[in-house]
Amino acid sequence: MPIDDLRARQRQSLLKAANSRLWLQLSEEMSMQQDSFHKLQALHGKYCHGTVATLPDGWIKIVGEFLSAIDDIGDLVDAVSLRFERSADGARAFAFPEMSRWHPEQMHSLRIAQRDLLHASRETCERCGKGNAGPIAVGERAFFLCQEHQESVDEKLNELAEAIDDRAQFREQVSHMLPPTTALLLPMTDYNTSIMRKAMLDIKAVVEAQGLVGHVTVTKVVESEGQLFMSARCGPQVDAATQFEVADFIKQAEWESDQAHLQSGKEGFENDA
Repeated sequence: MPIDDLRARQRQSLLKAANSRLWLQLSEEMSMQQDSFHKLQALHGKYCHGTVATLPDGWIKIVGEFLSAIDDIGDLVDAVSLRFERSADGARAFAFPEMSRWHPEQMHSLRIAQRDLLHASRETCERCGKGNAGPIAVGERAFFLCQEHQESVDEKLNELAEAIDDRAQFREQVSHMLPPTTALLLPMTDYNTSIMRKAMLDIKAVVEAQGLVGHVTVTKVVESEGQLFMSARCGPQVDAATQFEVADFIKQAEWESDQAHLQSGKEGFENDA
């Protein structure tokens, strides 16, 4: 496979992974608050199954309306079990009735309430509960959001794409020091990204100043458990002084990464305390 095709495929893979992480982050941010769930439970304890808590907080009003509709159908607590799910096309409520105990009018009312909930969820912002919402894709999945919150997600999606393109452009800057099959540099924490870039640019400056393009190859640039690891191979044309200089850049980068990693762990410990 041509290198350009490999890079294009890796860009798509990285973007897909980034979108998936963003979807999970946004889902967590929009998840139903405990207070919201407890309010629904207090008002509709008979039918408010725990799966209600898996729905976004912005849908609390329409879920409450659905549960009120179920209450109005009649006392079905011994004849129906409800489960809720945030599906690709909106909020779905699944009912498992004992059919022999249901009147046809009750079944018809249940179907109407289920349909109304699904349709209302498609038009209700998952974050704030405002109407006139619409779908916005985040990778292979989507959210139903109002215009304001759609714009916020669009900004995040653009930032992700720009960050990946920036990494690709940086890779081109230092391409003569990397093996040709290296498509894109691996994702790293922010502190390791800046440390790695500085080290690569320092090595690049020395290589170009000494006229050694093609004779110094950075063979490893990886992050493992929060720490940066690098290595380089120098050809016979590279004198000992330049080899030591390249090695020093790498050693300094790994030391800085080690210190930054320790500091990040210390800050995390202090925040937990």
